[in-house]
Amino acid sequence: MLQSKPAKILLLGAMTLGMSACGRNNVENGQAALRQNDGVLQYVPADTPYVFATSGTIPEDVLGKLEANSDSVFSSYETLLETMLDEVNELEPESQDEEERRFLALGKELAELMHSEQLQEAGVPRNPQIAVYSVGLLPVFRVGLEDPAAFEAKIAELEETAGEEMLEGEIGGRPYRYIGDEEARLILGIFGDQLVVTIAPTELSDELLDDVLGLELPEQSLAESGDLTELTESYDFTPYALGFFDIERVVATFLDEPTGVNAELLAMIDYDASTLTDVCRSEIRGMSAVMPRVVTGYTDMTTTEISSNTVVELRSDLASGLSTLAAPVSGLGIDPGGLFSFGMSLNVVAARDFFAGQLDALAADPYECELLAELQDGMLEGRQVLNQPLVPPFNGIRGFLAVVDTIDGLDFENEQLPTSVGARLLLANDDPASLLAMLGFFNPEVASLNLQPDGEPVQLDVSQLTGQLESVPFDSTYVAMTDDSLAVAIGEPSANRLADLFNADTGDALPFFSVHLDNQRYYELIGQALEAEYATEKVSESGEDISSEMEEALERLMTGAGEMVERVSMSVIFTENGIEFPASVTLAE
Repeated sequence: MLQSKPAKILLLGAMTLGMSACGRNNVENGQAALRQNDGVLQYVPADTPYVFATSGTIPEDVLGKLEANSDSVFSSYETLLETMLDEVNELEPESQDEEERRFLALGKELAELMHSEQLQEAGVPRNPQIAVYSVGLLPVFRVGLEDPAAFEAKIAELEETAGEEMLEGEIGGRPYRYIGDEEARLILGIFGDQLVVTIAPTELSDELLDDVLGLELPEQSLAESGDLTELTESYDFTPYALGFFDIERVVATFLDEPTGVNAELLAMIDYDASTLTDVCRSEIRGMSAVMPRVVTGYTDMTTTEISSNTVVELRSDLASGLSTLAAPVSGLGIDPGGLFSFGMSLNVVAARDFFAGQLDALAADPYECELLAELQDGMLEGRQVLNQPLVPPFNGIRGFLAVVDTIDGLDFENEQLPTSVGARLLLANDDPASLLAMLGFFNPEVASLNLQPDGEPVQLDVSQLTGQLESVPFDSTYVAMTDDSLAVAIGEPSANRLADLFNADTGDALPFFSVHLDNQRYYELIGQALEAEYATEKVSESGEDISSEMEEALERLMTGAGEMVERVSMSVIFTENGIEFPASVTLAE
């Protein structure tokens, strides 16, 4: 049964969401925590290539709401895994899988552990400080513990449930657990009041393992450097959780003379940077400066909404050029409601000119490094595509916005397509009348509409189309036009909402891409799909239908997950900083 995809997906989700649901307490304390050299950040080297850290300061009211919602979800996980475990135990002895039973039992205990109260009983504070970072190129996960002995006892309990204990090692007289082979080890250790997890080569020297595990503090810590505090100021991040991935630092690791941990790591794989020519070293370093860093963090956190932003930093001239690519599309970037919406914009002429300019610059000053020759040839071939003329009226298309308002009658179990769909599609164009005339050339019904640019929807007869595609739920189709947009709607209720799209604001920051989602309805559909898939696998394996207990457990889980968040939004915006990915979730009441 464990071959079933739902079981693995749900258990993985339980483990992942559990760590992210651990709470944090206010902006001032958070800023202080980022500079505090006696917390987890004292172990993070200032020159770490990447880090994502929590300061342990999520506002109390937000923390309480997140705990309540996440506890409900993990209760559903427990019920699901317990139901699956019961079904395994009810099988005939010759069909029982001991490994599967242990896996499910361990998963159930992990889901139970993810409850806020259980985490605290296991020694994890209600507002833990957490950091994911690297020492050299080796990844490290570190979390501050309130009661290390309680956490040690919980690990031993989980080992007993799994039916297998981790191996034990020792460094500097301090014990740790690990699993692995002669090549690499996953190490888990409790040192003082810190839990540390890392992956390291088995042959790594004890001196360098000391550095990775934090038994020797770095010469300068991230808390001392103040880099995270600078991020909060530069990008208006809150101090609750934030981080960066420094591409220039990673690339430099393979260009410069390696030291410390990296010296041993690169020697193990026989990598020698001295074989690179000076030209290659310079040009590769220059490429990394084009996109030097990716930064991420929360911009707001309240009991109603949590907002975040991720920024791919770009060299200033490229950021400036990309900022001309987005075009105004009415309503793009603003949540139009409904089940699901997505759209994008593009100034086709500006995009062609921008990329042509980049390719011309590359042709004028080509790479001399032999390692980049193939990349350069491939990029220059794109110049031929850009030379193709833009054909009216397509050169006037600025983008689109599609909205799925409703989906009714969808039945995954019986493979039944929707019986009714409500949807809207807006196509932004500098000359929608010419576009409509071209479409009319292919369809007489469109040509006879006599559509006016007043935004009023006119019904379109699509009987010929639906006659060929009887399963498509085109109850009624409408078309409308304004001076700068052409729109289509399926279903009269959606047609009545076309005006909302036409009259929507474009906003100051023009999105390149935007998506909005009804999270509760989404999880409802996912739950139905999982139930149908699980039932199919069950029937194929045992000839029996999915049990009512399993069906109820899946439904409870998906309902619980959907109840945490009402809506999800994400956009892609070109700014002076680079490419930004602002996102937000609206928390359910």
